[in-house]
Amino acid sequence: MKNIYLIILVSLLNSSINAQTSLTTAVDFTVIDIHGETYSLFELLDSGKYVILDFFFTTCGPCQASVPILNQAYSDYGCNTSQVFFIAIDNGDSDAEVLQYEDDFGGLFPAVSGNDGGGNEVVSSYGISAYPTVVLIHPDRTILEQDIFPVSNITTALPSAGLNTALCDTSGTTAIVDEYLQNKAQFIYDCLGRVWDTSFENLPKGVYIINGKKVLRY
Repeated sequence: MKNIYLIILVSLLNSSINAQTSLTTAVDFTVIDIHGETYSLFELLDSGKYVILDFFFTTCGPCQASVPILNQAYSDYGCNTSQVFFIAIDNGDSDAEVLQYEDDFGGLFPAVSGNDGGGNEVVSSYGISAYPTVVLIHPDRTILEQDIFPVSNITTALPSAGLNTALCDTSGTTAIVDEYLQNKAQFIYDCLGRVWDTSFENLPKGVYIINGKKVLRY
C-alpha cells in the first residue's frame, strides 16, 4: 500500500514539475495571431515590455476557466499598451478553432494557434507539457516566472516584478464603436468573459471586446 501511495506522490510531483518551462532565459519566436498580426518576442522585450505567455489548448477545461482571470490582469495592466504585453500561445489547434475558443470564452488579448500561427513550435521550444502554463518574461529576457500557478497568483506575481497597474489606451475606441453601431456585433464580452446582450450605450463602464477588438466604455 505504501508503494502505491509513493507512486501516486511521485506522479503528482512530476506533473507539477512538467507544468512549468525549465528555461531561465527566453527563446525568441515570431508568430502570427488569429487576426493576422505578427509578433516577435525579442522585439517586444527590446521595446521595454514585460511579456506574459499564456500556453493553452482549446479543449482544456482549466485553460477555459483561467480566461476571466487573465482578462482581468490584462485590463488592470493597460491592455498591452503599458509595461506588460499578454499573448496566448495555443498547442495543436487551427486558427478557426482558436477563434471559436476566443468567441466562446471571451479572450481579450492576442491569441496564436498552434497549427497555423506558429504556436506549436513555441510550445516545443519552451518545453510545455501541462496547461495552462503562464510564463512571465523580463525585458532583459530573464524568465521571472516559469509557471504562475494557480493562475490567480498573477495578481501577486506582476506587482512582485515591480509592475504597476495602468489604464487601457482608449485611442481608436470611437471608430470601433461606430463600426459596431453600423454592423452590430454578434457578441459583446467583458473582461470576465461574460456575454452582454445589450446596446453599447447601456453597458456599464469597463473594458469590452467587440468584433475582436478591445473597447473601453467610460
